[in-house]
Amino acid sequence: MTLPDNISADYTLRPSELAEVLATLVKARQPTLVWGPPGAAKSMIARQVASDHGYNYVDIRALLLDPVDLRGIPWRDEDGRTRWAPPVFLPPTSSTALWMLNLEELASCVPMVQAALYQLSLERKCGEYELPEGASIIACSNRENDRGIVHRMPTPLANRFVHLEIRVDARDWCAWGAANGIAPEVLFFIELEPELLHQFHPESKEHAFPSPRSWEFASNIVKNRNGLDAEVERALFRGTVGEAAAVEFTAFLKVWRELPHPRAVLDDPANADIPENASTLMALCGSLYRMASDVNLDAIVTYATRLRREVGESLVGACVRREPALQRSPAFIRWAAAKTQ
Repeated sequence: MTLPDNISADYTLRPSELAEVLATLVKARQPTLVWGPPGAAKSMIARQVASDHGYNYVDIRALLLDPVDLRGIPWRDEDGRTRWAPPVFLPPTSSTALWMLNLEELASCVPMVQAALYQLSLERKCGEYELPEGASIIACSNRENDRGIVHRMPTPLANRFVHLEIRVDARDWCAWGAANGIAPEVLFFIELEPELLHQFHPESKEHAFPSPRSWEFASNIVKNRNGLDAEVERALFRGTVGEAAAVEFTAFLKVWRELPHPRAVLDDPANADIPENASTLMALCGSLYRMASDVNLDAIVTYATRLRREVGESLVGACVRREPALQRSPAFIRWAAAKTQ
């Protein structure tokens, strides 16, 4: 069956959707291959799924394997027969624990190694070795058009996997970042400029580009800058997220660092000034988010209700993503109830 030319569909998954689907497939022991551009957090999501569901996570760099590495080295048993000692990175066959094996960079390894994975991925064995009952196999890989080292996957191997593709989503990433210590300056910049979370162009000659991975690097720089000169800091950001994103982020930081203290907003949220400049307003919201607690959330909500709806929702949403317990506060409950009216 051929779809008409005017019909299209987006089958890519946001990180939160991918995590949910991947957990289901791993539980079903269904081999799964996650495709996506560099820096899109494929491996991080796999590791998080393993942690959340009690799996021992094994990172196997398929790109670094030789075909014989999976079968292991030969040894002579007491009967004088040749047997094979499986590699230590494969879990013991007798294990009763849960395991997630991630074949990283699967499409980057040479065809002979891919062929060696046929039996392991579908029949759950390789030579004399057998996977334990609680082991599941997944794989992560860049796409063929990402200008990475990618070999076309043989059809028999490709047919052994469920194929999923991740898409970068700023809202998902900010939720993750709020729970995992990403600097507020970075989070609110991405809230303001979500298209700059990930900009990968295979034809570009620039070494650095914005991605969820590289913005995490930028966050580490922000949190550990220790009085760096502004020009030096900008050079660091250029080497982390690329020149275009570095220019915009540096300008945003300048506004952020020159803001008046947000205490004035918390002291009189009903009358405090609202900056007209979007960058200044988002920077102020970032400062408020960093100070949010059950003591001052009522003031933050009061101020948020005076802002444009999308900005106010972003501010209050960031507060509860950073500290989920705030969802039980009277201020948040009143704010959520007012939204539904």
